[in-house]
Amino acid sequence: MSSDVRSSPAGSQSRAIATPTGSRRAATSHGIPTSTGRAMSLVIVMLTVGVAVVWSLVALHQLSSSIVHESATHLDHARRTFDLARARTLDSLQAQARVMVEDPRLKSTLSTEGIDEVTVADILGDLRKLRGTGFLIVLSSDGRVFAQAGADELRGLDLSGSSVVKKAQGTSEAVAGSWVIGGKIMDLSIMPVRFGPNLVAYLVVGQAVDQDILNAVADQSGLAIATAIGQTVVLSAPSDNRARTVFAAAVGQVEGTQSRVLEIGGDTYVAAIF
Repeated sequence: MSSDVRSSPAGSQSRAIATPTGSRRAATSHGIPTSTGRAMSLVIVMLTVGVAVVWSLVALHQLSSSIVHESATHLDHARRTFDLARARTLDSLQAQARVMVEDPRLKSTLSTEGIDEVTVADILGDLRKLRGTGFLIVLSSDGRVFAQAGADELRGLDLSGSSVVKKAQGTSEAVAGSWVIGGKIMDLSIMPVRFGPNLVAYLVVGQAVDQDILNAVADQSGLAIATAIGQTVVLSAPSDNRARTVFAAAVGQVEGTQSRVLEIGGDTYVAAIF
């Protein structure tokens, strides 16, 4: 696999501006609203990690400067909800890394001269079962993937150029960050594995930004949300065809942080990168 890693420190996402119109919010569980006698709205938020793009859309059936201004309040709420969800995930990953790095079987195995990938992968598989989600990776001391569980697309990658790996190489604490690899946005924590005074490897505890996270943000904010990498929509909540069609049409149309009015499929939207 080509080394298409894009990494960024936790919390480095850009910000977006946009909001709903009128007196009602669109119900995200029912997809993008159609035009009615009252103004309806939809906010689409896209995540920025490395090459990913973050932006938002608001469907406007009545457009005015006051409506656009009001939309910023709702979008800011969605942004803060999303940031809070990511922050909680990263805090949890760091806590898990601190615990798992002390697993005696893992530490003693990694300190053994000439240990093979399969043995380490078996241990990671057992630890992953305890987590019940996400992935685990052991990096060699020079930042190459030595073994993994739940992240086949990372097998054999050289991640030494990743900023979060470089950050981990300069500390004894768990560090948090994100990767974009193989069409997935991954939150993670990296912790040095030491046997006595010697650094023997790095343990990576990670979790993809998945549908569950998007659904939670959509439910809490009352707005639609999607992730995109480059020009490709990855996930959306709601995930119906109409929503994804609108998301796909908007990708690449907005640049900078200022809100912008877009016409998509006969409807008007306010969009902004964040």
